[in-house]
Amino acid sequence: MPGYYDIDDILMEEEPISVVFQVSANGVGLLDPGAERNSVEKGAKVDLPFWLAHGLLSLEQAVSINVPPCFTQKTRKEIQADAACVDLRIRCPYFYELGCKINI
Repeated sequence: MPGYYDIDDILMEEEPISVVFQVSANGVGLLDPGAERNSVEKGAKVDLPFWLAHGLLSLEQAVSINVPPCFTQKTRKEIQADAACVDLRIRCPYFYELGCKINI
């Protein structure tokens, strides 16, 4: 378990994650840059920091998290082909830590 003051954990939790809102949310229009009102409609796709996306997922399934591009099937096949040649830090600076947190 990372410590409260662990800077790597703090930076990892700031990684943007694409989410889809499962419910309409009033008063959070700032989260969606394309929103004209101060609300987000059901079905809106928004990029949020991981800590917020995970919190909204825990809160009555308000959002669904899309798999980040660094964890696609293409990346998995490249790792299976030759793991030594795949530079994961280019795809996501916190590849392992974020993968472990998303899996929970």
